[in-house]
Amino acid sequence: MPSIQTIKENQHENLCEELLRERAAVLGRAGIAVEDAIDRLMSLAQEIETKMSLLKSYRTKVHDREILGKQKLLHEEINLDVDQYNDLCQDAQLKYYYLIVTREALGLRRHEVIKEIYRIPAIMKKIKAI
Repeated sequence: MPSIQTIKENQHENLCEELLRERAAVLGRAGIAVEDAIDRLMSLAQEIETKMSLLKSYRTKVHDREILGKQKLLHEEINLDVDQYNDLCQDAQLKYYYLIVTREALGLRRHEVIKEIYRIPAIMKKIKAI
């Protein structure tokens, strides 16, 4: 039969292991939140780029009323997407901040690698009127 000291040591070890697992899970969730935000940003940036290419192709065509109408609608749509992109950018920056705060709370003070892994793109400017 194990001694009371051995039982206490085992309980302490189990508690320490559980705390380490929970710390890892918290950091993992915070990192995934930043990754997801950056993925949404990149996806929207690709959509904006596709629409910009389409807008440029319209500009090279003969300017009739139908093309001008499509240009105007696409221009407005791109600017709405840019607003959404900038909102997502702020969300990603906030989630990155939460990750850093979580790391600090857990005693992790060096964040250079984190800055390299989670690069949040800069905000975009709206395109000017046609």
